[in-house]
Amino acid sequence: MKFETPPPHGGRLVYNVVEDRDKAAKMVEGLPCVDIKPTLDPAGTPIRNVYREIMSIAYGFFSPLDRFMTRNEVERVLEERRLLDGWIFPYPIVLDLSDEDLKAAGVKEGDGLCLRLKGRPFAVVERIEEIYRVEDRKTFADRVFGTPERNKEVVRKRFDEKHPGWLIYRQLKPNFVAGRVYVVNPPKFRQPYDRFWYPPQKSREYIRQKGWTIVVAHQTRNVPHRGHEALMKHALFVAGATRPGDAVLVNAIIGAKRPGDYLDEAILEAHEALNKFGYFHPDRHVVTMTLWDMRYGNPLESLLHAVIRQNLGCTHHMFGRDHAAVGDYYDPYATQILWTKGLPSYGLNEPPHETDKGFKILPVNLGEFAYSPKADEITYYGSDLDKPLVGDKPEKFSGSFIRGIIMEGLRPPPIIMRPEVFDVIVKWWKVYGYPFVTDRYLKLKEEQLEVEL
Repeated sequence: MKFETPPPHGGRLVYNVVEDRDKAAKMVEGLPCVDIKPTLDPAGTPIRNVYREIMSIAYGFFSPLDRFMTRNEVERVLEERRLLDGWIFPYPIVLDLSDEDLKAAGVKEGDGLCLRLKGRPFAVVERIEEIYRVEDRKTFADRVFGTPERNKEVVRKRFDEKHPGWLIYRQLKPNFVAGRVYVVNPPKFRQPYDRFWYPPQKSREYIRQKGWTIVVAHQTRNVPHRGHEALMKHALFVAGATRPGDAVLVNAIIGAKRPGDYLDEAILEAHEALNKFGYFHPDRHVVTMTLWDMRYGNPLESLLHAVIRQNLGCTHHMFGRDHAAVGDYYDPYATQILWTKGLPSYGLNEPPHETDKGFKILPVNLGEFAYSPKADEITYYGSDLDKPLVGDKPEKFSGSFIRGIIMEGLRPPPIIMRPEVFDVIVKWWKVYGYPFVTDRYLKLKEEQLEVEL
C-alpha cells in the first residue's frame, strides 16, 4: 500500500496569524480589550489558559476550525462530535468571559474584540458572531465527556471534580463569545519550547524535506520509559507492514496538567534525548509540541489528537491502553473500541477513519509492552487477556512505581528508563525544586507561559 502525506483535516490548513505589523495595528485600533485570564480550580490553581487554544486555532493545529464556536456548533459537537460543516471534532472550543469582563468590554454581536496577553494585544475576534450564556456548566461538562447512562459502551462512572478535563468545563465563565480569531502579535517561544515548535505548515515542510512517506504520531504527556520506546518502534513496523515506517513524530501536549504529571520541559527534552543519544536515528524521529490544556478524554481526546496529527502531516497514529486518560472513568480500551467499531452513543456510528468527513490518518492499535525477567528483554505483552510472547509473566511498566523510584532520588535501571532520560528529569528537578507538576509549578507556568510578546 502506497502512503503519502494526508490532506489537512477538512481539506484546508487554517493560518489566522497576522504577520504584517501595520495590518495588525489597524485590526486592533479602536477595539475594546479584555485580558486573557486563566481558568482556575476551586483552590485558585490555573488549569487552563485560552491563549493556548487561540494559538492552536490560528496556527492550524485545529483545522478546519478557525473560530470560537457558536451555540449551534457547540450543540452539534456535543451531540454528534462534528462541526457545522460536518467534519469530525470532539470538543467545544469556546471563549468564556465573566459578567464583569463582558460588561467592561461593552461589546455586542457584530463588534470586534481585542484579547490582551501579558498586558499587550495578542489576538482579535474580528467580528463577534454570537454572545450566548451557559448557566449550568456542570451539565455542560457532563455532556462533553459522557455519562454511564448515556454512553454505556465506554463510560464506567460519573465524571466529577477529580477529573481535570471535566473540571475545566465546569469552571468556565458563563458568557461565551463566538467568532473567527486571529493572532495579531505572534509570540516568541521561550527555551526550550522554541526548538520544538513545528506548527502544521512547518511540520509538513519538514516531512517533505525528509522524504518521509509513513509518519507515525506518538501522543505523549510523559517522559519516555522503555515501554514507550518499544511502543514507538513497534508501531513503525506495524504501520509499514513489510518494512518499518519512515519516522516517529512525537507530539507532546504542552499546557496545564494535573499535579504528579511530568514537567513540560522535561517531557520535551527527555524525548529528544532518545534521538540525541542514539536510541532512535535522528533522521527517523522528531519531537514536536502542541499547546493544549489536556482534557484527559480518552476516546474523545484521541479524536482531537487525530485532528492535530493529520494536520501536522502524519499518516498513522498509535493508540494504546488508557489513551490520554486519568482515573477509571473510561474503559481502558475505549479509544481502540472507537477506532475499530465506532461509538454510536457519541454520534460516531463508524470508526472515525471510515466515515464521511472523517480522518485520513490511520490508527495503529497496540497493547502494552512489558519487561520479561526470564528473557531479560522488553516484550510485547498485549493485554491481560493475551498470552505474552515469552514463557514467564512479564512485569508491566508502572508509572507510579517509576515515579516512586525517582522521588527517592534513585536512578531507574536501564531496562526501565534510559539514563539520559533520567538526567533530563534531574536537570529540570533542580530548576523547579521538584520532579513533577505541583500547584506551585502551575502558578509559575501561568505567570511565565511558554511565550514572550
